[in-house]
Parts: sequence; structure tokens; C-alpha cells
Amino acid sequence: MKKPLLYILSTILILTSPFASFAQDIMPPTLPWSGKSKELLVDKSHKWVTPFELSDGLESPTYSETIAWVEKLVANSEYLRIVTLGTSEQGRPIELVIASKDRSFSEDELSTSKKPLIFFQAGIHAGEIDGKDAGMMLLRDISQGNKLALLDDANLLFIPILNVDGHERRSEYGRVNQRGPKEMGWRTNAQNLNLNRDYTKLETAGIQAVAKVINSFDPDLYVDIHVTDGADYQYDITYGYVATGGYSPQISNWLSTYFQPEVDQALKDEGHIPGPLLFAANGNDFTQGNVAFSFSPRFSHTYGDIKHIPSILIENHSLKPFEQRVLGTYVFLEQAIKTVSRHFSELQAAVKSDKNQKPSEITVKFAFRETPADSMEFLGIASRTETSAITGRDYVVWEGKKITQIVPSILMDRPVENVQVPKAYWIPAEWGAVIQKMKAHGIEMEILTQEKELNLEFSTVGEYKMSSQPYEGLLRIQSVELDKLKRTVTLQPGSARISTDQSLAELVVILMEPESIDSFFQWGYFNSILAQTEYMETYIMEPLIAKMLSEDADLKKRFEEEKASNPEFTKSPRTVYSWFYKQTPYFDQNWKVIPIGRER
Repeated sequence: MKKPLLYILSTILILTSPFASFAQDIMPPTLPWSGKSKELLVDKSHKWVTPFELSDGLESPTYSETIAWVEKLVANSEYLRIVTLGTSEQGRPIELVIASKDRSFSEDELSTSKKPLIFFQAGIHAGEIDGKDAGMMLLRDISQGNKLALLDDANLLFIPILNVDGHERRSEYGRVNQRGPKEMGWRTNAQNLNLNRDYTKLETAGIQAVAKVINSFDPDLYVDIHVTDGADYQYDITYGYVATGGYSPQISNWLSTYFQPEVDQALKDEGHIPGPLLFAANGNDFTQGNVAFSFSPRFSHTYGDIKHIPSILIENHSLKPFEQRVLGTYVFLEQAIKTVSRHFSELQAAVKSDKNQKPSEITVKFAFRETPADSMEFLGIASRTETSAITGRDYVVWEGKKITQIVPSILMDRPVENVQVPKAYWIPAEWGAVIQKMKAHGIEMEILTQEKELNLEFSTVGEYKMSSQPYEGLLRIQSVELDKLKRTVTLQPGSARISTDQSLAELVVILMEPESIDSFFQWGYFNSILAQTEYMETYIMEPLIAKMLSEDADLKKRFEEEKASNPEFTKSPRTVYSWFYKQTPYFDQNWKVIPIGRER
């Protein structure tokens, strides 16, 4: 196909740009590395050498190259199968590879197998693609090499590329602060949505596919593989899970007792340096401590936590070479299989305990502890500050020299807002889009087949402030004052009753209660209730108010009290009219009433 002139000119500009290799050339110095895990690489003459290995660990294949290689591998193994989960916004299939020595490939077989089922995904942020190449190598060694015994321990689910459209928006300029691969994909999807902010609202094809896997296959471990942004340090493979401030305490205990020690040791044995998730408290270096955030369930590992699935977020260090990161990911995944199998009975007991919680109240908002929890030995990289000749401000320069620091651990796990758990929630039929999203989360519900009259509790909106700009394509509620009212309503067929007597009660509450930052209300799905659509003319209001005051002594008393307590009240005729309008039966009784009913 003949290329458009604009495409040709833009390509020439990129190739001749003086910035073509700047980012890689001016990165902080890297530490020398030659870990034992290099032995995992096969020779270039190997029949099943991956494109990553052919490139000396410098490149990652395109979508079509990846899928072609995987399909060929699957066609040559009775233990592998590839299935399509869905189609991306640009029309690309989102593929899932299943590995089972028993050749159990159906949802029913895998979800009921006595073996653990491990689900790992790559490329949710498509430039952060280490997991794809590590997974390809691991599947190769399982199906064509000497590691078939891993399938005695577990069945596997693997999405090589989740954000398939972002993956194909690839170039040498994908991630300015990441050391390889040579070409990288883009963080967001084709609609500029971040898939790892989509787990509660389920707007993207990618996360809808993940939800389908979780609901249908019921995995026993969920691993989401990323590459970091940010500061320099010695660790190459950092990862985390919800240790405190979450909704699955027994799973968290299992991860800290069994999983983390064994995975850390395996990584160390292979020449890697594992560490926790790292976020500099001051945004630059770790002199003021490391922050452990309480992420909301819009993120992968915290969504897994609220669904009572052991879930891991891997963040390989962006400043480490691509080959080192991929090999570390391989070691992590291999050991994860072994550890889950070795301690599966304990894991099952932990999951069962967390699923059977019957909380009377649930925390919907966490804050930082008032003092650091403790301190940690931090394997850092020396840095200095320099004053910019451009901005006049100080900035950090990393020097590539190992240092050890003791830094505070700052935890965001202090509950600051709880809500009481009702017996059930009711969603009216007219809010069917929200009902469908609840179904997509795997939440159990009953659907009305005929009209039903109910006395329910609702939240009402007082003063509120909208976000000044869209976030993930939606206008969110930035702040809000809430109150409650009880009323009798008649719900139509198609309305949904969602009991909280189910294993996903915590997720139900987080999505339904407006105080929760990941509620459908705060995401903006009920913004239309904030619009007032009926009004009363002044030529009606004036005689009506006079009549009301003459006939209702209590109303007259309340009017006088309002004037006395609020000097600004009578300065605005509109405010006075509005006050009286709200006292009439003509006023819209549904205005600013969030249409989620609570059954107490």
C-alpha cells in the first residue's frame, strides 16, 4: 500500500531528529549485572527461540509476531490451547493461552480442578511488556523443554498482551524513562483510557476480558506485570499485594507468610534483587521514606483483593536493562507456580475464610497513619541535587553507586470512613447500564419480573463539586455533602435486588455507597440526577407564597427563623423563591436523590 505523504514526512522527521536516541543515551548509569537466570536463555539456533532472545534481549515482537509465535507453539503441544476473550476497540483479538497437562481447557474443568489455577497477564500498560516475553519463554520451556513438571503443580492462564491496541502504538519513543525494549507500546488504549484504572467501571474491552476470566475460571492467583516509573535504586524486581488496609486479611497473611519469602529467595538465588513496591514519599528520592498506598479497587491487585483472589502487582524497575527484567519475571512466575502448589491447602483455607466474612460495616476510605509504621533497610542508589540552569530549581541526579539507607515506611491503611452494610441494595430498571456492570463483576442478584413497592433508604446530595476536567473519560464528583432519606417507591420489572449476603459483599458496598471513591456515583454514572429540570415562574411563586404563609403557621415560623439565622438569605430573591419551592409538592422529589435504595 502506498504510504500517505504526511506519514512519510513525519517518519523522516523522526528518523532525522536530534532527539532520536537521547533518552537512552542520557539515562542514569546502570549497575553491571550477570545473574544466574541468564542460563534460561536458549541459543539462537534453538527451534523455539523467542524473538526476544534472537534480539539479544533488546527487542520485543509486534502483536502479529507474538500471536503467530504463540499459535505455532500451541499447535505443537497437546498441553496448550489459545482462546479469544474479546476484541479490542480497534478490532484486535485479545488472546488467552491455557496450559494444562490434563488437557483440561474448559472453564468448568479448570475452575473445579484439584490443581491450583494461576492467571498472569502482560501488557496492561503496553509499553511495560516484560511479562509477555517472559511468559513466552516459560511456556516454551514447559511445552517443549524440561519444565513440563510445572504442569503437575498447576494449570496456567496467560494473556500475552492485554492492551493490544496500545501495544501497536509502538515506537522508540514510547517510554522516555525506561531502558528498553527498543520499541515500546503506549500506556493507554486506543481511546486513551488507562486499563489499570478501569477495574470498577469496566469501560474497556481489556478489563472486560479480565473480568470474564476471573468470573469464569476462578483463578487461585492473579499476577499483573508492569514496569515502574520513578526513582533509581538497586532492586530490579519489585512487587506488592494488599498487606494491610484491604478486604482479604487471611489472603494477605498467606502472601506474607508463604508466598513472599519463597519468591524472594528464588529471585535472589538467580541473581536478582527483589523488593517491595516503591514510591518515594517526596516524589524524588527515598530520604523521607517509602509510601505504601492503599489503592482503591480500580487497580488490578486491589480489585483482586476485594474479590478475595490472591493478587500480585509486579513493578520491574524501568532503569534496569530489558533482558534483566524479563529474566527476573520468568523466575518470579516459575516460583509462583511452585509456591502456590506447595501451600495450596493453606491458600484455600485463607480464601474460604475471607469469602465467608459477614462484616456489619466496611471501610470505604483510608488515610495515612499519623506516624510511620516502622523503618526498612533500603538498597538505594547515591544521588545529588543540582540546580537547573533552565528553571532555577533543584533536581535529582542519580550517580550509579550503591548505598544502603534506613528509611521510614509510611502506610496508608488507617480507616477514616466506614459505612453500615445494609441487607440489600436495589437498582431501578432505568439504570440498566449499572445493573449490567454489576453482573459483569460476577455479583449475584435477583431481577424483578413484576412491579414491587418498597420502603427504602436513599442518599441525597447537598453541596457538591465536580472535577474541573475529565478523568478516564468521565466527569467525577470531587467533593460532596450527603444526607439520607426514607421513602416508599415502586420499582419496575428489570430492577435488581443485590443482597449483601454473598462473598462479594465488600465489592458491592464499594460500588454502591456514594462515600466510596470507586462508587458508580463518584465515577459520574448518576450525574444526570444533579440537573434540575422543572421550575416555577415568579408570577406563580408570589401569590403561592402569600397563600402558604397565610395558611401554614409552622412554615411562617421556619421562614422567620431562616431569615434570622442567615442574613444573606433575603438578599437574593432567587434563594427565597427556591426555599419556598422546595416546600411545595411541585418540587422534583427525585432531584439530587441517588437512585440506589438500601434495604435495611
